[in-house]
Amino acid sequence: MPAPISSGPRIPSGPRLSEPHVRFRSSFLTALSEYQAEGLHLDLDAGRLAEAEVFALYVDTLVAEAVAGPARFDGWVPQTVLWWVQGDVYLGRLAIRHRLTDALRHHGGHIGFEVRPGARRRGHATAMLDAALPLAAALGIGPALIDCAADNIASRRVIERNGGRLGWVDADGLHFWVPTER
Repeated sequence: MPAPISSGPRIPSGPRLSEPHVRFRSSFLTALSEYQAEGLHLDLDAGRLAEAEVFALYVDTLVAEAVAGPARFDGWVPQTVLWWVQGDVYLGRLAIRHRLTDALRHHGGHIGFEVRPGARRRGHATAMLDAALPLAAALGIGPALIDCAADNIASRRVIERNGGRLGWVDADGLHFWVPTER
């Protein structure tokens, strides 16, 4: 089938959730340096991930986390890891945990998300969570438990903008129930 004829410049599509893929390597590594400058994701070796083969293994590992099977470590549950991207630019990540353990009920919940430092305060987290909620519903999750630190006003607003209702507060933070059916 021939490609459609364009009458003007190609406009990149808006941000979307995507399965992790090697085509995002360059942008992911730039984001990783931003995170590590904040003291986050120090467990990821940027030098090794810069190697194409190592990055491909990392991506394969993330994708495989959605497959149920024997526990990889104590407390492990299958999770769908998705990246928030625009074109080939990595903007953030989101993980949907398919079920909860006692530990995840206290910290972590069903869904965790983050936006790279250079892309924050642009509505990405709110849009990313909105896009993920139907996927969580398709996994049989409803409502989703999502938590955040008590002092993380930005995350609290993202959760509340997506219909989150405060369930409880404890030493681990704020715990919200978010409807997944739209």
